[in-house]
Amino acid sequence: MIVQDIMQRTVVTVSPGAPLDEVATVLQRRGVRHVPVLDGQALAGIISDRDLKGSMASTAVGGTDTRSDRLTAGDIMTRKVITIGPMFPVEEAARIMASRRISALPVTEADRLVGLVTETDIVLLFVRAMGVLEPSTRLDVVLPDERRALSRIVQILEEHGAPVSSIVTLKATEGWTEAVIRVATINPGAAVHALEAERFSVRDNWRG
Repeated sequence: MIVQDIMQRTVVTVSPGAPLDEVATVLQRRGVRHVPVLDGQALAGIISDRDLKGSMASTAVGGTDTRSDRLTAGDIMTRKVITIGPMFPVEEAARIMASRRISALPVTEADRLVGLVTETDIVLLFVRAMGVLEPSTRLDVVLPDERRALSRIVQILEEHGAPVSSIVTLKATEGWTEAVIRVATINPGAAVHALEAERFSVRDNWRG
């Protein structure tokens, strides 16, 4: 899956000269937390609700020349904007957002804004990918070192009425690896017992 598959294509924007009350209205009425700033067709910056609140709070006690109603989007926006292209893998967008500690990533193509990816979009994709929206059960199975262990686990689950919806393998901090498996059943008991009979270790979160 690539960025253009999950990005928001209809993006509300403001100009650098927009007063702060206009920016606030846009954020509130549209129910968004970030608004890109466009200077013509070019992406000039981005403003978050935190930027707006911080600017209004800092100027509330200022003099006449520093009142918030004299400030514009261009005065408070973040100018060095980190962006991504629409054809990049979704995991690259997630990596950038996590490593840079940002919660919104403008999507640009040929220097033109074509979309926006937020942390909410990433979380929704994770929920879909893990099959949480369908009746299912999560199984955490500790993987031994054998290369064929994962294929055998899938085979056992399928044979015992627990078809696999999704699989993610993760390295635990303790050093061992586990498969986080979502199976399309709410009663995986027979499949779990079959796994344990072949000495696979199934963490017991499924019983809860």
